[in-house]
Amino acid sequence: MPLNRLFGRLFSATKVEMPTFYPHLNPLQLEQFLTVEEYTRIKSFDNFYILPFVTQNGEARQTCFGLGLSRLMIRNAMLLRDVSIHGPEDTPEVPHEAIRDIAKAQPRSSHITGVANLGPEGYSLHVEVHRRSGPVNSARVQQKDFRTFLRTCSTAIAQLLGSRIDADITQKWDVGQPRTPESLIQLGRIHLNYERQQIAERGQAAESLLQADPNFVVAMWDVDEEYPGAKETFLTGLVRDPHNAQLCFTTFCAVWVSRGPQPEALQFCRKAIELSPGHGKAHMCAPHAAQRPAEMLNHSELGYRLLPGNSFAVNNYTLALNRANAPAERRIELAQEGIAMDPRDPGNYQRLIELYTELGDFKTALATAEALQLLFEPTIDERALYCLRQNPYMAKLLDSGQHDPAADNRQRIAELRARI
Repeated sequence: MPLNRLFGRLFSATKVEMPTFYPHLNPLQLEQFLTVEEYTRIKSFDNFYILPFVTQNGEARQTCFGLGLSRLMIRNAMLLRDVSIHGPEDTPEVPHEAIRDIAKAQPRSSHITGVANLGPEGYSLHVEVHRRSGPVNSARVQQKDFRTFLRTCSTAIAQLLGSRIDADITQKWDVGQPRTPESLIQLGRIHLNYERQQIAERGQAAESLLQADPNFVVAMWDVDEEYPGAKETFLTGLVRDPHNAQLCFTTFCAVWVSRGPQPEALQFCRKAIELSPGHGKAHMCAPHAAQRPAEMLNHSELGYRLLPGNSFAVNNYTLALNRANAPAERRIELAQEGIAMDPRDPGNYQRLIELYTELGDFKTALATAEALQLLFEPTIDERALYCLRQNPYMAKLLDSGQHDPAADNRQRIAELRARI
């Protein structure tokens, strides 16, 4: 069955109208919400990955439970207002035993890890916080009642992080939670059974889970936003769980068309940031849909700082500094940093070519363009294609054949050679 028909069948939910979260704000007011004080506060946040609560030798049911629980804790911990939690799309799916290797590979981040279990005696979680510096802190949660267990896990993680918890946060922890441990197990099974590129299979599995547990909208994180019906599914999810910051960001990705100012998309980034001030991806992307992106430089910087090692965040911050006419040396340094992070992401090569061309250094621009061409020929690199497709307008051009990255860059190489 063609994918568009498949997803049309899976996600043919009742049509949901596009919400207006801020009806009394005009488009400029909508994007003017980050105060200098709040920017300075968020800038100091440590960033955390919540790794799967699994052991490499665990049996399948325990492993699925730990995988599902860790993703739920990402949702709940994102509601803390004094830390930054990475989204599920960037979180390595590795067992507890891999913490040393992960910490070494991501030295600018901190990590939450542990092992979860369930059995006749109830539910348990041994959880550890590995900060970039300092001792490892740990706690153990053991509860007979499932809902009490979930609440206690969220509280234990917040306390280990030193985060402030208030009644507003704890009330939001009562929304969007799984009804039974089987929901967590089914969610974990999705990640054991399917790779990210198995979009149809993951979609079917997510649909099955949502049918059994409609309010557990964390399952919607496994629905790819490019496919028909996904946007309506996300909007339905935000009605059921309006405190899901990650789903707000995913909805932005589904609504954004990358064709200039788009307030109806920007509102989802703003809502994500209001729910989760340290949501790095929402900060990174908010300027994309703004009328005055140059005035949202602080968001771009926060995206860069809260997402260390993310080449997209580097690229976006470099573009923001271009708009701000920042010193060329700083922009070149950033673009080079982005290439070192991910040599297969075309974006920072393109920034570097533009910068060297702007400075009249055509030889270095040419050398960079020739290095970029290696990603496009003889066939386009899979990672490079994935990176290009993150811009929805570019994805449409690629699908329609209106854009050929290899041909365009080949033309650029010819122009640069002519200018030397």
